[in-house]
Amino acid sequence: MEERDIIAAISTARGSGAVSMIRLSGKGSGRFSQSFLKNVKENKQNETVDLPHAKMVSCLFCGKINDHIMAVRYDSGKSYTGEESVELYFHGGKKLTELALLSFIEGGARIAEKGEFTRRAFLNGRIDLTQAEGIVDLIDAESENAVKAAFLQSEGRTRKIIEELYGNCVTLLARVEVSIDYPEEDVEEVTRTEAEKGIDELRQKIAREKDGYNASRIVREGARVVLCGKVNAGKSTLFNTLLGAERAIVSNEAGTTRDTIEEKISLRDIAVVLVDTAGERKTDSDAERKGIDRSKREVQSADLTLLVVREGEKKAEEVLAENGGAKDKQLRVVNCFGKVNKQSTEDCIYLNAQSGEGVEKLTEVIYAKCKDWEKGGSAITNARQYDALVSADKALARAQVALKNETVDCVCADLSDALRALGRILGKEPTEDLIGEIFSRFCVGK
Repeated sequence: MEERDIIAAISTARGSGAVSMIRLSGKGSGRFSQSFLKNVKENKQNETVDLPHAKMVSCLFCGKINDHIMAVRYDSGKSYTGEESVELYFHGGKKLTELALLSFIEGGARIAEKGEFTRRAFLNGRIDLTQAEGIVDLIDAESENAVKAAFLQSEGRTRKIIEELYGNCVTLLARVEVSIDYPEEDVEEVTRTEAEKGIDELRQKIAREKDGYNASRIVREGARVVLCGKVNAGKSTLFNTLLGAERAIVSNEAGTTRDTIEEKISLRDIAVVLVDTAGERKTDSDAERKGIDRSKREVQSADLTLLVVREGEKKAEEVLAENGGAKDKQLRVVNCFGKVNKQSTEDCIYLNAQSGEGVEKLTEVIYAKCKDWEKGGSAITNARQYDALVSADKALARAQVALKNETVDCVCADLSDALRALGRILGKEPTEDLIGEIFSRFCVGK
């Protein structure tokens, strides 16, 4: 992709609506757009319109006048991409907008790749990689809290915290390098003492961010709530009731659910990913055994496991034990096939999955647990950032060992590794593969 090209794309959802928008970006995009904007009202169709920062104008494309639009021009350095840009707001007709875009392409612009506008914003220094990830998270957010977290990241919350860690690491590395650059000053022992304290403080700060990652993940992706239990316990019925739709097949026949099914729901301001699993039992069916194995993996990775048992069933906990689920992440759900006569507690919910009686209490408990998990979230919001933070911490741990057993230049090498790992989070010296991976998550037009 040529970064100096004028790129164009429809930036609103396809289809009919009140307004649709085409975005153009690149040097000369303002002058390029003016050739399509005509002073039609004064019957001067060959005279282009001077485009100020915003104006209602008529547009001429595909050989005839099609719409009266609003045009907004951004000077270089003041737009979303950091380049000279234009946004054109049409009446929201699908064909109308497509014809306009076609005219721009025929006039010499190029259709933007997925995420290319935001990619240019990154390459032009308007945002860093964490802010770009915050923007796509904001687009994909499915709960109120996810929107808040993504907005803070897009505004630079993660960048500020990581830049502080990065700056601390730069200072630490510089102090250690003093003993290499100026050995005659006899400062090595002082530097080792300072370095030991500095590395320990830096690792403590990194540990706080690492510890809060799970809470941030839950805000961003939703808590994974897995329904498990023996066959015919009513898991799929409860799954459908919580979802409010007939998503899972329900039957009296044992082993009906043979694979995991997941759907995302909103509980007030948080998101929850519900996962229905195959019932536990001995079986000769290869397909059913594979479904049961997959259920075990889901239980092991769950944020919360709903152990669904039939009323009167005794040894249902064995299912959770066999699957390797943690008891502190377990909530027992007793499915009554009639009137619910027992009082629910925080650890055991009595309900009728078919009628829905008692399900409200279950959603209240799930919500309370999720709200508690969301506390203390860190600035790290995704696996890429977390992996880089872990790499930085490992490098600092090696530096601590090197301080006691190796030469100072070995310590510097480890500190440099930590610095590069922290820089990867922000996008310092990024690879093309990394840039491509991140911006491929965006849609065309963003």
